[in-house]
Amino acid sequence: MIVVSSATSNTGSAVAEALLAAGEKVRVLGRDRARLQRFADRGAEAVEARNDDPGSLRDAFDGAEAAFVMIAPGLIPGSTDYPAYQRRVISAHREALAAVPGLTRIVSLSGWAANYDGARGPVWGLRPLEEALDTLPGVEPTHLRPGWFMENTLPMIEEIRATGVARGLIPADLPLPAIDTADIGQVAADLLTGRRAAGTRTVELQGPRDITLAEITAAIGEALGRPGARYEQIDAATLRDSLLAGGFSAHMADGTTAMTSDVAERRIAMTQPRTAETATPTTFEEFLARVLG
Repeated sequence: MIVVSSATSNTGSAVAEALLAAGEKVRVLGRDRARLQRFADRGAEAVEARNDDPGSLRDAFDGAEAAFVMIAPGLIPGSTDYPAYQRRVISAHREALAAVPGLTRIVSLSGWAANYDGARGPVWGLRPLEEALDTLPGVEPTHLRPGWFMENTLPMIEEIRATGVARGLIPADLPLPAIDTADIGQVAADLLTGRRAAGTRTVELQGPRDITLAEITAAIGEALGRPGARYEQIDAATLRDSLLAGGFSAHMADGTTAMTSDVAERRIAMTQPRTAETATPTTFEEFLARVLG
């Protein structure tokens, strides 16, 4: 039995899809049984469980030989103390997984922000999650630290579709280790089944090449029939104001702005080279063609 927590999240669902496609015995966890139904229809066992409740997680992980874990949701716009929620999720998973006797493999979704000791905002909990899982007896987890998710461009697509302009805090010419979530799911599935062995405890996953927001904007514009599409860099205050206008609490607006600044100013960066171990195959152009249908 392989258990996938947060199976309705982007990455959790990618892991579950890859495991089911390989014919594995899968149990998917989520807060809403109805949203798990699509996996149940394909033969998965679906279990409602709260990420921050050790009791429900103990039952949900019972009998697992392998488990995929992550902090989800990765962002709660209205939260006034998101680190407190992250601590509850980490503690609940540590307690529940420690009680599973036959557990042999754990794969966690961390992120490239875990490379930076001073990580702020929504990514603060990634390193503490890794450290908590590292203390589990008899299990050596593998922590996946993917780079910049290609799914981050989905709001850009809508901006460009509507106005021809995308705006953000990250410089237009900053190379980003963009990666497709589906590729992360496949790597996690291969590690969970033992088809792949990790050479290191942390694996910094990244797509086939770095890509800048200027290149991303041009590709989106061409795909949408807006060849003059452009990217405009904004400052941190403007980003914060836009988040507040979009319904973020001051706490989450500050944290998200700080996190984005850490990427923009290269404090969050890859430390492992792109190799056969860390590179994934999907290009941004292939991702874009898929999401645009």
